[in-house]
Amino acid sequence: MKITVIISAHCKGRELECVLTGYARQTHRPDQIIIAQDGVDPAIGAAIAAVQAEGWQLPLLHQMQEQRGFGKYRALNRAILAACGDLLLFTDGDCIPRDDYVENYVRLMRRGIFLSGGSHISIPEAYHMRNNLLGAVRDQSLFSYGYLSAIPGFHKGASRLTRNRLLARMLDVLTQRDAFSGSNSCAWRKDVLAVGGFDEQMAYGGGDLNMGLRLNHIGVRGVRARHTLVSLHLDHGRNYYCADKERANHDWNRQVRSSKLVLPRESQICAGFVQIV
Repeated sequence: MKITVIISAHCKGRELECVLTGYARQTHRPDQIIIAQDGVDPAIGAAIAAVQAEGWQLPLLHQMQEQRGFGKYRALNRAILAACGDLLLFTDGDCIPRDDYVENYVRLMRRGIFLSGGSHISIPEAYHMRNNLLGAVRDQSLFSYGYLSAIPGFHKGASRLTRNRLLARMLDVLTQRDAFSGSNSCAWRKDVLAVGGFDEQMAYGGGDLNMGLRLNHIGVRGVRARHTLVSLHLDHGRNYYCADKERANHDWNRQVRSSKLVLPRESQICAGFVQIV
């Protein structure tokens, strides 16, 4: 069973270097890592080159596309078409995985589900912009509660960082939800193909939920394991957020839910996946 990690990226080269270093430290190395870059900012290529210069042997595929507004879902669909994995792990270029992240996704995945780590544990922007985190990613001290709890503005409890598998699974059951998270979820490639990938017409806010709803409509249920699937989000401003577009997304999601729609309105996958399925 192969797993492809698909990392959505835009212009955060410093953050991506930490993320790729995190994947270099995995106890279960992914079979493929695709950088799905919306835009052509050279900072992303520089981050990839910096990680490679460290000697890390990562199975990387870097895809770029011309930016035309919010193009994350178009970039992700191109990556899905290029993926070789049976499992597709979706994340972002500012989300650093703990060393057991991929291993736990592979261990917990079952047929008929998609798996989600839910919301990430965030590191405040004011801290990570002033501090080089690479060393703490390499030795994994970044994931210790002692390290994180000393950061001003950090408010998560120690249970979110436990490495005790039994405790983590008990806490996962108590906090169960089924929403798909585009920055911390894994699905079977055949299921993603069956629903036509992401809806490329959607702007920021609700596009990930849309994918989860359509997976539900083909009988794929969501399982969340946020205490087991641990990654850290390097928090940031969201100048691309638009309240009107988010409301339109939520209106569309209500229609998708009520009408039990499966395919998106627009997707590169709808044209390309029919021949692949």
